[in-house]
Amino acid sequence: MKLLYLYITILMLTICSGCAKDSQLKSSTSGKGGSTARFTISGGYLYVVDGDELHTFSLQNPAEPEMRNSLQLGWNNTIETIFPWKDKLFIGSKDAMYIISISNPEQPTVEGTASHIRACDPVVADDKYAYVTVRTGNNCSGNINALYVYDVSAGIESPSRVFEQDLDNPHGLGLHNQYLYVCDGASGLKVFDLQNAGKPKQVVTKTGHTFFDCIPTEDVLVCMIEGGMVLYNISTPSNPVVLSEIIN
Repeated sequence: MKLLYLYITILMLTICSGCAKDSQLKSSTSGKGGSTARFTISGGYLYVVDGDELHTFSLQNPAEPEMRNSLQLGWNNTIETIFPWKDKLFIGSKDAMYIISISNPEQPTVEGTASHIRACDPVVADDKYAYVTVRTGNNCSGNINALYVYDVSAGIESPSRVFEQDLDNPHGLGLHNQYLYVCDGASGLKVFDLQNAGKPKQVVTKTGHTFFDCIPTEDVLVCMIEGGMVLYNISTPSNPVVLSEIIN
């Protein structure tokens, strides 16, 4: 049980990393959240999606966030997911994925879109690829269950799909050390080798729970499951090992 509390503490410190004793956030401050999150921290700023808008808050005083900007992304275009990568935000809306530049952190701007990615489609990304899950059985009325990979390196203004693999009912996903973790609902946690990053290769499946989302942090993978949470040791990324479980 002590180990469980330790890893939860590490997770919470990571989520609010960089909070200095003088209550000032350093420029490198970043948040760590799941792929279905609706807010994130990057570079001392909090970004929150709400309806059809992206709101930017300064965290210069973390106890009193100050709104600096709001960016409208279409009309009646419900936004539900946000994922940060370096100076970009990948945002899932009702009918598209927006790639947002935050090189000027107080003035986010749209750099590109992928029109067939929707709000219910979680996304994680790195410098070259964006990884997206699409599924049925949600309020976006999708009819496909799959993992998609988009090339965002050559033309971020118009990402191109380079890979697709059928899954059963995928939800959230996470990236860690050239491995991709996909929460495929009742079909388990599926681990993909990204040695060839544009063509993920499935190497193992962890079953026993219904998986909804995951957050890799250091050598720990925190998985949200039906009825609770599971923590895995991923020091060997291809073979997650259960550390602890919290079941309601």
